[in-house]
Amino acid sequence: MKYDKFQYDRIFEILKNKIETGRMPKGSVLPSYTELCREYKVSNKTIRRVVAMLSDAGLIETKERQPSLVIFDQETGERHSADNLKEPNVPVMTDILKTAEILCYPLICRGISLCSKSDWDIPERIARQLDPELPKLFWKNSKLFWRFFIARCENELSLHTVDCLGFLELEYRENNFDSRIAYQKALIDFTAKSRKATPASDAIKDFLTDIHRITISREDFACYVPADSPFRIGVQGLDKWMKTAEERYSSVYLDILGLISIGYYQPGDRLPSHARMQKQYGVSVNTTTQAVRCLQDWGIVEATPGKGIFVSTDVQTLHDIYVDPKLIASHIRRFIECLELLSLTAEGTAYHVAGHVSFEQMQDLLRKLEEAKKIGNLYQPAPIVLLEFLTEHIPYEALQSVYTVILRNYRMGRKIPKLVNSGNASKKLALHRKCTEAAEALLRGERSAFAKQAAEMFWYTHQLTIEECKRLDYWKTVKSIYDGSELWK
Repeated sequence: MKYDKFQYDRIFEILKNKIETGRMPKGSVLPSYTELCREYKVSNKTIRRVVAMLSDAGLIETKERQPSLVIFDQETGERHSADNLKEPNVPVMTDILKTAEILCYPLICRGISLCSKSDWDIPERIARQLDPELPKLFWKNSKLFWRFFIARCENELSLHTVDCLGFLELEYRENNFDSRIAYQKALIDFTAKSRKATPASDAIKDFLTDIHRITISREDFACYVPADSPFRIGVQGLDKWMKTAEERYSSVYLDILGLISIGYYQPGDRLPSHARMQKQYGVSVNTTTQAVRCLQDWGIVEATPGKGIFVSTDVQTLHDIYVDPKLIASHIRRFIECLELLSLTAEGTAYHVAGHVSFEQMQDLLRKLEEAKKIGNLYQPAPIVLLEFLTEHIPYEALQSVYTVILRNYRMGRKIPKLVNSGNASKKLALHRKCTEAAEALLRGERSAFAKQAAEMFWYTHQLTIEECKRLDYWKTVKSIYDGSELWK
């Protein structure tokens, strides 16, 4: 199955997490290839690649005709020794802490709201196993408590984004035994109460405030990080994990297919040359060649040496094109994850943006929204205009890096076949109206209203997309080949 190529990193991260958190302790035997193939519903070739990645990462030891053994020691297996830890760059750290506040709080709240009674077994076990007598290991393992709720959202993009902020490698240093006791008690009490009834948002807020008081806001708070930590050099390479070779070329042909479906390219139109496509998509000539060949096989384009690449004049072929949902499942999943992450974090982001833009910039947003109303051949032009505005004016570098990735993924919507069609005109107008109302609230100085309306609009697009994917039978395919519960179970 071609989709196997999209699974390498996901399965590697799941097994790596199990090993590093002690659920597969040192000396344990990795399940057989057959068992792993059955569990993750992928091919033997994919599992062999994952096992090789785990071996290269120094997590397991493999020997011919023998089971693979876990060699990572949870208590002593840190990637960085204490001698290599440095003090963080204070302005950079402050920037990341503000970013984490905007990103992590709504994700943790969402994760908590999704927990059923039995789900609380995992965070409660983590909390009870913390040992206040071992401060270094105590604070290291306490991060797993919070990571669980983010993983509970079953959104791989969100989980990876938070991991990229660098908290997992941050070493919190303090010598106050009582603070560790208070911290552990707060975690245990919260899990016990939450198991009985899902806590209200105010209860979650009070809980997080108490934790902040016990930890970061303490006068003796001090932390150390690796030399290459985001807390020293900033957040980098957020989207590198996404770029497999197959996704690069499928992204090109899906984008062209999407532009044809919305009428940007008409039958007989000449497409950009390979050189222009390479520059436009940031890929190699081999990638564009593969993409064009795929479109040729479908009868979508005709390529003539020395003349160029042209959209097929066979209109019926263009209407009847069928794309196997398995080929685009990765793109659909990432697009939906992007919309969810955006809808959960947009209110906090928009609120901070509103406090850092000028009146002229607000007027410019309204002008661009009015221009977008005239554009009939683009996917959700008004939400993209609003998202571009937010991304451009975010006052925190780390958060701006995250939203740059979100913006790039948001544009992926036009690459999903049949998701954009002439029947969406009324919904496009509704989205435009919601964006305009948010911008007008911003212009009136209603900061909270702007933030709330922007978040509601992005949540609306999220739900709209899920409905369309279900109607097109994409949703079932995505769910059948990707089990988000693996991120936390």
